[in-house]
Amino acid sequence: MSKIHKILFLCGGNTCRSPFASEYAKWLKKTKFMNDLKEVNFDSAGLYHYYERAQDGTVNYLKSKGIDISNFRSKRVDEELVKNQDLILAFEQKRHINKLKRRFKNLNLDEKVFLLLDYAGETHNLEIEDPFYFEQKEYNKILKRIEEGVIKTIKKIIKINNLENS
Repeated sequence: MSKIHKILFLCGGNTCRSPFASEYAKWLKKTKFMNDLKEVNFDSAGLYHYYERAQDGTVNYLKSKGIDISNFRSKRVDEELVKNQDLILAFEQKRHINKLKRRFKNLNLDEKVFLLLDYAGETHNLEIEDPFYFEQKEYNKILKRIEEGVIKTIKKIIKINNLENS
């Protein structure tokens, strides 16, 4: 496997799960994994465009960790964005990965599109539901699962990139 430099987190509307994952990963890059992730970039997008900003549940959870995403603007995935990624991590097989592969069937995505938790090494309960309509307490439980998946994924990427340096 070659080095991983560009990671895209993908969900339905780019307002809950994917902005959380990308902004949390960027924060980890700045704080905990500065040296290991120098050449790694994180981004997020949605299959659809519903809202301009991240949902309050996502904003509140990140704010509780000292992460400000007030400047975040959601975006819709396009072919150029997909082509430029080394790795695309989604949260639901049917709603995200299958739709992405159908939308961009001219691209071979099998080698770079995965469920976040599957890529992170989890073996069961791999899908992460959309917390959109949930109360903050339940919303936080879902984001906590994403947080753990992002940390495991970052450690895996560091390992892959370090093996490529050897």
